[in-house]
Amino acid sequence: MQINQRTGRKRGTMNIVKPGTRFWMLKPLLLLLLVALLATACGKAGNQSRQNDAEEPPKPVTLTIMATLDPAILEKLELEKHLKAKYPHISLKFIQIKAPDLTFETALASGEKPDLVCCSIASVGQFIDLGLLSDMTPLIKKHQFDLTRLRPGMEATVRSYSQTGEFTTMPFYMSNNVVYYNKGIFDLFGLSYPKDGMTWSDVSELNKKLTRFHNGIQYYGFQFNQQNMTYKNQMALAFVDRKTNKAIVNTDQWAKWMRTMGEFSFVEGNKPGNGQNLFLKDQTLAMYTGPSLLTLLPDAMKNGLQWGIVSLPDFDGMKGAGTQMNAPYFAIPPTSEHKDEAFQFLSVLLSEEVQTNLAAIGSIPVIQSEKAEKALGSAYPELRDNNLQAFFKDTIAKPQPYTRYDSTAANLLFKQLEEYQKGHKDVNTALRDAEEIINTEIAKLVK
Repeated sequence: MQINQRTGRKRGTMNIVKPGTRFWMLKPLLLLLLVALLATACGKAGNQSRQNDAEEPPKPVTLTIMATLDPAILEKLELEKHLKAKYPHISLKFIQIKAPDLTFETALASGEKPDLVCCSIASVGQFIDLGLLSDMTPLIKKHQFDLTRLRPGMEATVRSYSQTGEFTTMPFYMSNNVVYYNKGIFDLFGLSYPKDGMTWSDVSELNKKLTRFHNGIQYYGFQFNQQNMTYKNQMALAFVDRKTNKAIVNTDQWAKWMRTMGEFSFVEGNKPGNGQNLFLKDQTLAMYTGPSLLTLLPDAMKNGLQWGIVSLPDFDGMKGAGTQMNAPYFAIPPTSEHKDEAFQFLSVLLSEEVQTNLAAIGSIPVIQSEKAEKALGSAYPELRDNNLQAFFKDTIAKPQPYTRYDSTAANLLFKQLEEYQKGHKDVNTALRDAEEIINTEIAKLVK
C-alpha cells in the first residue's frame, strides 16, 4: 500500500471524524461571526442614535429673569455671548425690578413666571414669603457643579440661610472691604502709609494723629460706612435669635464691637459724616472703609486724589477672622419650568471666563481663580500698580444662623451706633434701646 508523502496517511484509507467533532471545531468560528454581526448592528444603531441626536437639537428656551440688578452689568460681562456659545438654545428675557414702580410682588401678580430671581441678601426673607426659593442641591449634582470652586466659607453661609441646610441661593460676586487711604494727607503730616494686617487699635492711633485742623482745613483721620460695617461685623455676632425671633444685641460682645467702631468719632474734629464724599470729593479724609470704591476712583484721581489700599484691620486677638458675607445672588423659583436651563445659566455666570470679566470691571469674583483675581480692576488702567490683592484678604467669617429679620435688625442697630458716635447715648443705653426697638419692629412684621 502506498503512503501519501504529504499527509503521512496510507492511500485508500478514510479520514474518520468522530461524531460531534466537526460542530465543536466550528463553534469558535460561529461565535466570532455572531460577535461581528452584533457589533455591526450596534454600530448601526449607535450611528442612527447619533444621527437622531444631531437632527433633534434642544428646543429653544427663553429664561425669564426678574432682578433688581441693572441689566447693563450683564452686558459688560458679555454673559449672553458666553451663554450662547455653550447653550445656543437659551435666550434671556430680563425684567428689572425698580420700586416703587415695579416690585417683585406686582410683577408676580401680573402673571410673570420667573425662571431666575436676583436680589441682595436682605431679600432672602421676602423671597421665602413669596415662595421664590428652591433647593439647588439636585441640580448641583445633576450638572456636576463643583461647589469647592466657591470661596471658602461661601457654601456654609448660603446653607445657613435655610433652617434645613438647603442650598437655595447662588452668589455671583462679593463686596469685600479694604481700607482706602489718601497718600497726600499722610505725606502732609509726615506719617508712614498704612500696611496690611493692622488692628483697629493701630487705626485708632493713626486716627488721632491725622484728625487735624490745618491751614484753614479740617482733616479727618478715619471714618466708615456704619450700615455696611454693622451688617458685616467681623465678630460674627448674631442680630436675632432664630428660635425665639428676639433681638440679641444687648450683649458684652456687641458692646465691645460698638466701643471699638465708635471710638474713632470721639477724637475732636472727627464727627461722623459722609465718609465716601469726604474721601473722594473733598479729599479731606485720610482713611475710609465701606462698599467698594474701585469704579469711582478714576474720576477722583482726575481731581488729584493719590490713594492706596490695605486689608481690613482685625479686632485685637481675632487675626484673620474675616467679615460676614455680603453678596447679591440668583435663585431658581420652584415654579420654574426650565430649572435645568436656569442652572446652566448659573454655571456660565460662575465660569472662569465670566468671573474674570466681572473682576475686570471691579467686582470680587466668587470663585477661586488666580486668573480672575489678577484681572481685578483691569478695565481701569488708572488702578494699576495698587495693592488690589488686599481685597482678597477679607475672608468670609463663620456665619451666624440667618433669620428673615436680620436686615431689619442691622439697620436699626447702626442707627443706635450713630447715636453713640454723636455722644447722644452711651454704649449700654444704645444697645438696650436697639434691642427694644428691634423687638417692637419684629412684632409688627410677624403680624
